[in-house]
Amino acid sequence: MKTIALGLSVLCAGVALLTSEPAHAGQVFASCSVVDVATFSNRVHIHCTKPVSGCDFQSGGCAQQQPTAPTYVAVESTSVMAATVVQVGLFALTSKHLVDVLYDDNAGANPAGCNQNDCRRLVGVVAH
Repeated sequence: MKTIALGLSVLCAGVALLTSEPAHAGQVFASCSVVDVATFSNRVHIHCTKPVSGCDFQSGGCAQQQPTAPTYVAVESTSVMAATVVQVGLFALTSKHLVDVLYDDNAGANPAGCNQNDCRRLVGVVAH
């Protein structure tokens, strides 16, 4: 029962993160399967397989795009989102659920240690 309660609280926290601020130009939405979740001294990340879908918010709405999302999404370990990112990622990994990630497509906004060729700053995450 505790596992279900934890899963629900993590899911609710993820929904709150994703809906707490509207998407803006440069933010991209994608769904993916979690491969692993990691914490480092400077960042936490979720490693995903290639996304199954993606949306680009450049036009002010969700325009379907080819799945070109990075395989890693990350935030600084000092971010208020860090613990929730790990919880949602672990929930999705252990339950084999997809996660929806909202990330900043500008590689210049990446947290430290997030490689420009395969990683982007995470803005929100939801497990479902």
